[in-house]
Amino acid sequence: MNRIILFKYFYLLIVLLLYIFGFLLRENIAGGAEADFLNFTWPVIQALKFDFYGTIKNYGSFGEGTLPLFHILNAYLNPFSSNIFYFQASIASISLLNTIFFSQIIRKKYELNKLDAYIFASVFLILPFFRSSAFWGITENLGWLFLILSLKFYLDYEIKNYKNLRLNIFLICLFSSLALYTRPYLIFFPIFLVIEAISRKDIIFLKHSFLIYFILAIPGLYLIYLWGGIFKIDGGSVNLLKDYHNPKFILKNLIIFFSIFFFYIIPFEISKNELKKGFNIKIFASIFIIILVLEILNIFDYLQYIELGGGVFLKLNQLLFGTNIIFFLIISCLAIQITSKYIFISKKNRILFTCLIIYCFPKFILQEYFEPLVLIIFLSLLDLERNYQKILKKEKTLNIFCAYYLLYYIGSFFYRYFLS
Repeated sequence: MNRIILFKYFYLLIVLLLYIFGFLLRENIAGGAEADFLNFTWPVIQALKFDFYGTIKNYGSFGEGTLPLFHILNAYLNPFSSNIFYFQASIASISLLNTIFFSQIIRKKYELNKLDAYIFASVFLILPFFRSSAFWGITENLGWLFLILSLKFYLDYEIKNYKNLRLNIFLICLFSSLALYTRPYLIFFPIFLVIEAISRKDIIFLKHSFLIYFILAIPGLYLIYLWGGIFKIDGGSVNLLKDYHNPKFILKNLIIFFSIFFFYIIPFEISKNELKKGFNIKIFASIFIIILVLEILNIFDYLQYIELGGGVFLKLNQLLFGTNIIFFLIISCLAIQITSKYIFISKKNRILFTCLIIYCFPKFILQEYFEPLVLIIFLSLLDLERNYQKILKKEKTLNIFCAYYLLYYIGSFFYRYFLS
């Protein structure tokens, strides 16, 4: 075994040990994970055990801002749901499946060796929001798992690598629906599947998926009927759809959306020297002039006062420059330029990014919504340049990728426990 391979196994061991120690030391870099679990997630799970119908009917009174599939599955199928520590340990263990299944996807798509595929996929275990969700037993990571499983079968469908067409389509629809029932914003994927099938005139997929989605939508439609619409929280005073998740927030969130997406793909841009080679001063200047005019018109004034959400670059701007947001606007211009080139690679990418606009619906756009979503989408669903298979096989890419995300983890840890 040569030194490089030995070092790779050592890296995986370090990542796994960081994950285990993070759980045992009750790490909570995300900040709100512990409170969300104790105040919302855990009470719902316990209530379901004693009164299923009553809990579902009055679900909004618990203040939980997502659909109840995670809670139902754990209340009735998780044997550790009577003890907080063992329950959280079970969720941390189940979260490891995200890494396993995602490694299978990228290994097949890019023809990577098994070890390198695991290293790329192990990034989940050092992502601050993924770790916090795993360690404190909240809903996000189960949603990511269902999305990854749906993607796994969808990619098999794309390359016609299946034994039974109907079963393959059923599994795509099943897991994408389970993802939606776990985390509502993952509805972007079923929408993408249908629109993309329409664009390809894939009558077979449309015919089978329409029936399957209709059947799988019945529980959701019944919940809407039971609740008299989308559920409300805080004693009915807050309508989640109207007050906190509304298309009216799209315009103010777009600039944050691009900056967050860009943050996660920076190591790939560095690896293929695109940050320098792909930089076009004329395009950047045009974007910057538009952004600057909007800033002069006070369109971006709200960015100065955001305390909840906004992403890494906005937090960094606040830390270094206070209410002067020129640094964030410059980064956002670069983000728009770099990210936009992926939109124009294929029609499929344009459909995907259009569907992802749903992540601009929240009143507060949080980085946790995109972690590890961007990496999942970028490495499995997006059409990339033809040379990406070679890029991902380079040791340079792997080294930059690992170093970048380890630095992100260390920086997030330091910010959470020493600066915030």
